[in-house]
Amino acid sequence: MGLSDPSKYTSPMLLRTAIALLALVPAHYAFAQANVSPVAQWRAAHERQIVDELMQLVSLPNVAGNDADMQRNADLLEQLFVRRGFRVEKSTGPGSPVVLATLDVPSARGTLTLYIHYDGQLVTASEWTRCQPFVPCIYGPSGEIPRDDARKTFDPQWRMYGRSTSDDKGPIVAVLTALDALRATGKGPTWNLRVVLDGEEEAGSANFLRFAAERGAVLKADLAITLDGPRHASGKPTMYFGVRGMAGLTLTVYGARMDLHSGNYGNWAPDPSMRLARLLASMKDDTGRVTIDGFYADVTPLSASDLRALDEIPDVEGALQKDFGVARPERPEQRLERKLNEPTLSILTMESGDGVHALPRTAIPALAAARLEMRLVNGLDPAKQNALLVSHIRKQGYVVIEGRDPTDAERAAHPLIARVDLRAGRTAPRVSMDEPMARAVVAAVTRLGPIVRLPTLGGTLPFTTFSTQMPTVGVSIVNHDNNQHGPDENLRLQNLWEGIEILAAIMTMPRP
Repeated sequence: MGLSDPSKYTSPMLLRTAIALLALVPAHYAFAQANVSPVAQWRAAHERQIVDELMQLVSLPNVAGNDADMQRNADLLEQLFVRRGFRVEKSTGPGSPVVLATLDVPSARGTLTLYIHYDGQLVTASEWTRCQPFVPCIYGPSGEIPRDDARKTFDPQWRMYGRSTSDDKGPIVAVLTALDALRATGKGPTWNLRVVLDGEEEAGSANFLRFAAERGAVLKADLAITLDGPRHASGKPTMYFGVRGMAGLTLTVYGARMDLHSGNYGNWAPDPSMRLARLLASMKDDTGRVTIDGFYADVTPLSASDLRALDEIPDVEGALQKDFGVARPERPEQRLERKLNEPTLSILTMESGDGVHALPRTAIPALAAARLEMRLVNGLDPAKQNALLVSHIRKQGYVVIEGRDPTDAERAAHPLIARVDLRAGRTAPRVSMDEPMARAVVAAVTRLGPIVRLPTLGGTLPFTTFSTQMPTVGVSIVNHDNNQHGPDENLRLQNLWEGIEILAAIMTMPRP
């Protein structure tokens, strides 16, 4: 559904009791159950407490790079986990702390390591229409729910707005609440827990990667679970068995040494904006398929289990087109879930002159630049993909220089010059859907309702840190239309409620 118009939300029935609230989940949702579980009953009686705890966490600014803000986040996380009986340690030094919370239980079936990040993307407050990024609020079809509303239960279709409500503070609170509910109902947990909280995932996870390299033994478990990313657009609970890798570069092409008057030098001075447009257009055909030689060559084929899982996923192409205002997607003959297992090439930013929103001026710019990103899949090497991209630029007639502007001698000798600034990449791991611990999680979540299994999630996470050491899967809790990384990021409350049940089921699943 479109978030810009709250009237598009599904209108829920008025709910008189907390248990009735759970029983009247919309019919399309997978978790509609004949019998309400003890965990769900406990949650329904404590919704005010859960919402308040999430709002407290979301109220803390959490853009990685602001060390003081990130330390405040880490301190609050320490308090929340210590309150539940975890032993907590925080990494020291510059940057955002890594927070590791450890809980051991009697007669444990084994150990689970849960990875979540607590940093969020940059914000431009003026773009937010519901509330400010770090002043969370709740909206329903009729508008904002007053902050002083003393209600104890919440309509499951309402949404909480604020940076990191979905990515990833909502899942953090779901973990804490699942533990509360299991203890209150005497159900568990039955597994030892290691919860590792990364404060720099949106900025490359440098501190987490150092922590994992130095302290990898404390993270070792029978299974690692990453709790990030949105559910499938069908609304069904979603598991993933791999993530995207990443590669890319910034590309700059040149005209004259300086900006030149467009009247005096138009038709004479080369236009770098036109050159850049033609160069970028050469990288994809009209259907959206990348035309760079060898771009798809090393992709690891999907297994039979992967293909069966994809065939079982509901077709939501029409709904996606409606939600996001797309008349015709790239290569419409193939569904999105299939294309998640192919590499992408995207232009994230283009610059020329002072930009279209600057004061108007009449000058042909001296240069034009674009930031290109490739999202990789299993089998692809980031350095090789970057090299293929650079080779393609050369094939279009450009002399390529790396990491510097051209000299006057180079300008005089070569009409077409491109500067490339390469970015370090990350590989794209994927684990087998047939791995026994992975199948145990599938069974635990499926007991609550049908699920979607994706071989590859669209995002990039430090999945490899775990998957090379132990079985690893990902579990997505939040709604697909949560606006993560953008203004008006939000979390549908029903996703939070059911995320709590999912995590409780995993924390008490049988050992395979």
